[in-house]
Amino acid sequence: MNKIMEEKAAQAVACYEDLTKKLDIHPQCEVLFNLSENREQMIRSACYHHNPFPGVLKLVLLSLRKKAVKRLFEEEKVLQTGPAAAILALDAALTQDIATLRNQDVPEAVLCDVALAGLQVIRLYMSAYEGNKDFVQSRYDSAIRVDNALNGSFYKYGTKDGRSFSAHVYYESQKKIMMETLGIEKDPDKFVFGSLPFDKKTTAKAVAKWDALELEEKTFENGACGCMLRSRKEWEETEVGKAVCDMPLFRLTKEADTPKKDFGTYDKKKGPLSGVKVLDLTHIIAGPACTRLLAEAGADVLMIRRGDFIHQEQAMLELDGWAGKNSIQLDFNKKEELERAKELVKEADVVICSYQRGALDKFALSQKDIHTLNPNVIYGSLMCFSDTVWSTRPGWAPCAEDITGLSVRNGSMDAPVNLNGVPLDYIPGMILCAGILNALKKQMTEGGSYTVTGSLTRGGYWLHECTDLWEREKMPKEASAKIVYGEELSIWQDAYLKVEGTSVGDVYFPAPATNIGRSDNGYRKENMHFKDGNLGFRNS
Repeated sequence: MNKIMEEKAAQAVACYEDLTKKLDIHPQCEVLFNLSENREQMIRSACYHHNPFPGVLKLVLLSLRKKAVKRLFEEEKVLQTGPAAAILALDAALTQDIATLRNQDVPEAVLCDVALAGLQVIRLYMSAYEGNKDFVQSRYDSAIRVDNALNGSFYKYGTKDGRSFSAHVYYESQKKIMMETLGIEKDPDKFVFGSLPFDKKTTAKAVAKWDALELEEKTFENGACGCMLRSRKEWEETEVGKAVCDMPLFRLTKEADTPKKDFGTYDKKKGPLSGVKVLDLTHIIAGPACTRLLAEAGADVLMIRRGDFIHQEQAMLELDGWAGKNSIQLDFNKKEELERAKELVKEADVVICSYQRGALDKFALSQKDIHTLNPNVIYGSLMCFSDTVWSTRPGWAPCAEDITGLSVRNGSMDAPVNLNGVPLDYIPGMILCAGILNALKKQMTEGGSYTVTGSLTRGGYWLHECTDLWEREKMPKEASAKIVYGEELSIWQDAYLKVEGTSVGDVYFPAPATNIGRSDNGYRKENMHFKDGNLGFRNS
């Protein structure tokens, strides 16, 4: 067995034990972290399959996949795979607790495959599709736009005061703002992948005219996102860093004393969350990662978008986040469509929002408004920074890495290195999912309506804490979770699971990391289908 993966399994156990203590959540079921000999070859081979990009982008995606998979099986300077396995195992264990509450079943063990847990944070590169030419073109165009010289995941620039700055602008509107802030006089539509060599030189000259903190502040003031790269210590000493470090991994706030919810017995063909209605007001990766996990467990997830899946601006970044969801197309600027959205809020058991705080206030869909519309709802909120300081500022996962000191810890101040894939999208989404599941359990056993608040930067700081834990203590002397070897399920026989006939054609999603029980009945691939043009929840 690969010694590095054995160590990552031990890290998963350590992180899981610490996580349950930190959150004071102790699921009833046994948690098993699995290692299998064939995973590395299986995942490496998957890099070469289902790559629909034409031309040079096919080679770019292949290169990204191969690098990400190579790093998955290497030692990690900042722990990533172990924490991902730990939080995914907790999500599955909480789902099993809900299953036990609803059907009075004997709790089954939760299996979490360590290598496949690492695969979950590089889903952005691995998710694939075929069969819809319009979507192939749409996703290609999205990739061309997003991989520009202001993509801070790849490109960082020196400032006048000798620091490094990274911009994070994944919508065209924010790219335009960032270019105007820097004084780059070029048509934003032509500031794309094809002009990278020239645009990087232009951007470097523009950034070099600023002190890093001055540019950071001006960027946020103008409504875009960019940051000075910091060490961990520098982050901890900022006002926003202190606020984030003071947050729990997720904040669970009881909003009202409402009666217990009885969801009845669950449909075993769909999963433990069958009948639970989730209204999805999320976008890009982190929020959709949370609601996808709820959909995997059988929840009826309805995503509100203004347009169809095929023509979303960020089709490149969003495909994986549509899994398991239906979409209703509503424009909140139209009165009758906004009213329909509010009707859906009243009908939902859970509402999850990942848009910039305040973005929906003008539509009377703030956190407070949603609790007023539906006094017994669980409201989930995922932002970049804290819920006190910088609460209304936009932010993205790579920014969270750069500003919290993770990129510096993973490399150095002179040569920062971002983590593998986009862990500060996926892992905070997994953390928020645990908060939502915990709130659902409380509703079933105690009653009450709740707000669950998560943060990309708080999720990022947890990776610092996990790494500290491992450096300090290694494997805990006593642990409820265990490592097992060679557990195999049909869902783990291939790195991809094919979902046929979705709104964008046939789709290939990475195989899941977790399963409830040792049978193939725990994970339901049919839950991953998605389509546009719905009128409401499936079970309405």
